[in-house]
Amino acid sequence: MNHGIKILYLEDNPDDAERVERKLRESGMNFELARADTRDAFLSGLEAPPDVILSDHGLPAFDGLTAFGMAREKCPDVPFIFVTNALTREMEIEKLMGGVADYVRKNELDYLSVAMRHAMREAREQQWRKQRVKDFFKSPSAEESRLLPICSSCKKIRNKQNQWQSLEIYFLENFNIRFTHGICPECAPQYFDRNR
Repeated sequence: MNHGIKILYLEDNPDDAERVERKLRESGMNFELARADTRDAFLSGLEAPPDVILSDHGLPAFDGLTAFGMAREKCPDVPFIFVTNALTREMEIEKLMGGVADYVRKNELDYLSVAMRHAMREAREQQWRKQRVKDFFKSPSAEESRLLPICSSCKKIRNKQNQWQSLEIYFLENFNIRFTHGICPECAPQYFDRNR
């Protein structure tokens, strides 16, 4: 029997937990929610990884950012969403850095099911991309080699059609991976030498 989405919810206030559960039921979402209100209960809930983790920010002797760190260590691919009115700068930074999937204010719970669906879809796509990369380098087919032809000068990659493509295009077309660009500390002086 399918019990739907497995949710681990770190929340010490039973009334808030009940409101969240009611809103998710109203959204038509099929789920099984396990509430944790202590560090030990949360760790126990991570043993069989859930599909999504919801977390309040502040609990007695335990906080959401610590819970986030524990979740990253135990089950790094599971989306983590803060459900709180106590939004902190650290939480905003984690969201911007791509660690936290989202945050939902407790007075805006209508958005929670949307945030969860989006976060789980993103997590599935991320896992698919990781698997594609692993498969590509792990077990080549008869006509493929483990070698990836790359230009020593411009760093373009030769594809199966014998065309040269930039790294960005090659990885986007073959693995649905997009790159961000920056300058590493070793190269920065070359472009930003203050003595010039």
